[in-house]
Amino acid sequence: MKLIAIMFAFMLLTALISLAKGLDITEIDAYVDYDEAYTYRIEGVARKNSASVPVANNSKIDVDILPGSNVTFTIRVENTFQGKDPDLRGVFAAVTIKDIDDGADLAEESLDFDLEPGNDERVDIKFEIPLDVEAGAYNVIIEAEGEDRNETQYRAEISLRLEVRKQSHDIRITNVLLNPGITGCDRKARLTAEITNAGSNPESQLALEFKSSELEVNSIDKNIFLESSDEASEEEKTYTKTLNIDVLQSIKAGTYPFFINLYWKEIALFDQKIAELVVRDCSSSGFYGAENNEEGSQEGAEEGNEAVTIIGPDDENDEKSAGREGESQKGELIIATKETRALNFILAAMLLGGAVIIILAALAVIGYLRNKKDGLKLS
Repeated sequence: MKLIAIMFAFMLLTALISLAKGLDITEIDAYVDYDEAYTYRIEGVARKNSASVPVANNSKIDVDILPGSNVTFTIRVENTFQGKDPDLRGVFAAVTIKDIDDGADLAEESLDFDLEPGNDERVDIKFEIPLDVEAGAYNVIIEAEGEDRNETQYRAEISLRLEVRKQSHDIRITNVLLNPGITGCDRKARLTAEITNAGSNPESQLALEFKSSELEVNSIDKNIFLESSDEASEEEKTYTKTLNIDVLQSIKAGTYPFFINLYWKEIALFDQKIAELVVRDCSSSGFYGAENNEEGSQEGAEEGNEAVTIIGPDDENDEKSAGREGESQKGELIIATKETRALNFILAAMLLGGAVIIILAALAVIGYLRNKKDGLKLS
């Protein structure tokens, strides 16, 4: 019994050693891209947007991470075997940021790759930090796994710390929708924008402006108040403005920009997005086909405005077609249901009629047998 226990302990130790050696995380770098809010481009505040992270447990990822930031981890994974030791197959790296998404984890992993003894591979793993993240420290788990040809598993893991901070004043245009992006005979469109307070201070006297000098549009909402993102619900820290646009018939065909401007204290421009409306002559509309729709849908995206969405006519037609198909299918379903009910009624009537006939036949047989028995008694 003692010999068996010793052998088991030896096998366990061997397994642990195999997991510890052969695969290692040897370098970690972190890079941060920030939201393209207008204020970020002009404020001149230096941010630490890249850093090499010490490969040791509980090391701090020393970069400035803000709500909505894009964080990229570049991880170097190495096969530390030498000489004729095994190749490692199906190797991948994974990163998990614990509890950062309203109490849930964010997790991503790299594609698989193979490593020969002594070789290494660098992989990038990217995350978008939630806009409504709470300020504070979060645990980051970085792992690497792989196996040899005998399916022996090798694994490395390191635990780091990441800190998210918030600025005092951080208001942004978080969504813009122009529908449709191309207008023809009716010359109508709708512009909607959403702003969000991602900062730690409540904000008052904000202003949201839609402006197009060429289309003679200038609409502004003032005295907007947004609660601090630390304490507010989604509704309390966001504001949405919608404007119905009627393009004058005197406006020539062309592409016209709309400037969506967000002002702090109704004076300082804090953020700006651009959406472009394509105006067609009524005679040349018809509706312009996929090529023009693609052109309209891409307007604004070329400016790097990821928050700007422009809907082309084909998108609207697809939505209407989908709606008609849904209605048609719904109608067919109702008809099928009526037919099924009618069929069920007929079957039920047939079964009931058959049961009645069987009962009557049984009664007739019983009556016949009784009459026959009575006749025998009389005779």
